[in-house]
Amino acid sequence: MDLRQLEYVIAVAEELHFGRAAVRMHVAQQSVSEQIRRLEREIGAPLFIRTSRRVTLTAVGEAFLPEARRTVAAARHALDTGRRAATGPAGELRLGYAEDLGPRLFQLAVPELRSRFPDIRPLPCPMTTADQVTALCDGRLDIGFCWNAETGPDLDSLLVTRESLVVALAAGHPLAAETAIDPARLSELPLIVVERDINPWLHDHVVGQLRTRGATVRIHREISSLDRLLPLVLADAAIGITIGGAALARILAGIVYRPFTEPSPHADHRILWRRDTADPAVLAFVEIVRQLRDAGAFRPGLPGLLGFPGLHGEPPKSPAHHRRTFGR
Repeated sequence: MDLRQLEYVIAVAEELHFGRAAVRMHVAQQSVSEQIRRLEREIGAPLFIRTSRRVTLTAVGEAFLPEARRTVAAARHALDTGRRAATGPAGELRLGYAEDLGPRLFQLAVPELRSRFPDIRPLPCPMTTADQVTALCDGRLDIGFCWNAETGPDLDSLLVTRESLVVALAAGHPLAAETAIDPARLSELPLIVVERDINPWLHDHVVGQLRTRGATVRIHREISSLDRLLPLVLADAAIGITIGGAALARILAGIVYRPFTEPSPHADHRILWRRDTADPAVLAFVEIVRQLRDAGAFRPGLPGLLGFPGLHGEPPKSPAHHRRTFGR
C-alpha cells in the first residue's frame, strides 16, 4: 500500500465516479482503477461497488475511508513540517504576489488570518507568476497570488477575480473617440502587451483572446508593467492592453482607457497553493479568500473611481481639462 493509492480511494469516494476522480488526480482513469484494484487485493475485500450507472462504497470501504483520510492528512502535515524546517522559520506564511497584484488581498485577508493565527507572521514576497509556480512546487512559498497560470498536478488554485482588459490610448488617437473597441479594430496596429518571459500563460491568453475576436495581432513591444507601458502610449507610439483595475490606479493626462466590446477579453487573478498541504494557516487563508470573494470584496471597480475621465466609455477630455482635474 502506498500514499497515492489512498489518495485515489479518497478521490473516488468523494466523486463517486472513476472518471472524475482521474481528472481530479491528473491521471488516466485506467491508473485509478488499477491502483484501487491492487489495494483491494491487498486488503482482501472490495472497497467500491461498481455498476454501469453508479459507484458506491462497500461496508469495508466505509470503514477504510476515515483511516485513509487521517493517514493522508498526517503524511501531508509531516511533509509541510519538514519543508518549513528546511526552507524557512516556523511561524511564517510566505505569500507570493505578482506585479500589480497584492495590496487588496493583503488589506482584506491578512487581518482575518492574524485574528485566527496570531502567532503566524505573513511574509509578502514579490515574484513573477512563473517564479511563484516554481517556488510553490519547491516548497519555498506557501501561497501565490498570480495572473493566469497553468498549475499542473501539484498545485490547487482558486479564482479570486476575473478582470476585463481595457485599451490604453493617447488622447488624440482616432480610436479614443470610440465608447468601446471591437478587438478587430486593433488589427495591424502596434500593440503593447505583457512580456511573455514574465508570464507566458497571461501573454498567450491575452493574445489568443484578441485573435479569437478577429484581431490580427502585431506586437510593438512586450512590457513587464503598466508604468513602463504608459510613456509609449503617451508618445502615441503604440496602443496598450491592460486590466481595468490597473487603469483605475493610473489616470494620466493625455491617456484615455476604453473597454472592449462584449464579450470582453479578460485576465484571471488566482491564489495557488500546494495540493498536498495540510498546513492549517494555508488552508485557513484559502477559505478566508474564498469567503471574501463570494461576498464581492474583490470585484473590479472601486466606488468613486468610475467617473474618472477616459474610463468606461466617457468621451475623451482635452489635455487642459486633465491638467485642471488632476493638477498635472
